[in-house]
Amino acid sequence: GEEEAMAVAVAAGRRGCIRSTRGPWTVRRQARGGAVKTSLRHPTPRERENNRQRERRRRQVATRIYAGLRANAGYALPKHADQNDVLRALCAEAGYLVDDEGNVTRCHEVSTAFFRRRHRR
Repeated sequence: GEEEAMAVAVAAGRRGCIRSTRGPWTVRRQARGGAVKTSLRHPTPRERENNRQRERRRRQVATRIYAGLRANAGYALPKHADQNDVLRALCAEAGYLVDDEGNVTRCHEVSTAFFRRRHRR
């Protein structure tokens, strides 16, 4: 069960935001006077595994959503899409251009397909 999953994950090498170290986590909170208070958090192995599983499920759901947008809605998303790619595609469909810095400008030519699909009677 859990031991096999841990062994497979260690053998595969963890990627992304899942921590592979066992040290304490640094937690920063705002104290009463507005100062930042730093403390150490020591999660249990079970809590760590729950966090890993939760993050894995979150990524799987996002992957399914992006795959559905590619297949059913016709969005041209990259293979490893994120929320910014989806927002960029939505802006393009609504007639806006998004540059690399995230600035949004109106296109001269508005895509009416967006409005036709969303506002059918």
